[in-house]
Amino acid sequence: MIKIKNVFYAVSDVKKTSEFYQNILGLQLQFIDKNQWAQFKVNGLTFALGGPAEVPNEIKTGAVVTFEVEDLTEVKGKLEKTGLNVSEIRDMGSHGKTCWFLDPAENVVQLYQVSSI
Repeated sequence: MIKIKNVFYAVSDVKKTSEFYQNILGLQLQFIDKNQWAQFKVNGLTFALGGPAEVPNEIKTGAVVTFEVEDLTEVKGKLEKTGLNVSEIRDMGSHGKTCWFLDPAENVVQLYQVSSI
């Protein structure tokens, strides 16, 4: 089963951008991790800001939808069989695992698997 894990913007300055969403739009910050990640809950969904360390080098700004999958390796292999170029799996320990690819319209898509730790 695939479900939407979160939607986030790739940004160059997480702190400055998170202050905008907090102070101007009134979003409630869940947490911020230096200039790497800021996370908000909006009507039960997760909206986040990902800094340069959290996104592939070729992506500077833009929206990313993260889909949560049960078996990241299996889904990655299925995508690769269609000819898509999929990034290596990034193991973030207790934060789970991710990989990236571009859909046919060149939108960035992230896949995420919950950590088993």
